[in-house]
Amino acid sequence: MTLSAEERATVNAAAAIRRRENKAKNAQATQARRERDKAVRAAHVAAGPELAARQRQPRIHDHAYLAWLRRCPCIAGLYEFGTCEGPTQAAHLRMNIAGRQGPGMQRKPDDCWATPLCEKHHIRDQHTQSEAAFWGRLGVDPFALASELYASFLAGAEPENVPQYILF
Repeated sequence: MTLSAEERATVNAAAAIRRRENKAKNAQATQARRERDKAVRAAHVAAGPELAARQRQPRIHDHAYLAWLRRCPCIAGLYEFGTCEGPTQAAHLRMNIAGRQGPGMQRKPDDCWATPLCEKHHIRDQHTQSEAAFWGRLGVDPFALASELYASFLAGAEPENVPQYILF
């Protein structure tokens, strides 16, 4: 069966309408998903230590926040005046403090408990010695820093400017 030119034009027009409708529907679904994810992140920050003090929950991933952190300068390099090596990495805080349950052996904490460190400070300093000693050497409260960074991310701050107003 062959279609006439007029029938082909009608079928093509109908297909174009379906594509536009599907594109609009997908855009709405994507926007709804982004808003839901943002609300979940905000609720997680608002819950603070109460959420962490409960029984271990599945790790909360936030890939957008980790990508944002990788664009920030190394925090330790800002305190040690440029002794960084390698690209900035998202360094998760694994040590315990009162009111916050630690992640345990071979488990990372939620992504909101990460800070930006270069390869040298992350791998060679933070993880090869006592993490508390590393942060103590810098004179930084890493949990307050991580909370402030995550709040800045949720507020939409540019990563290049965030450490300057947190530190100084």
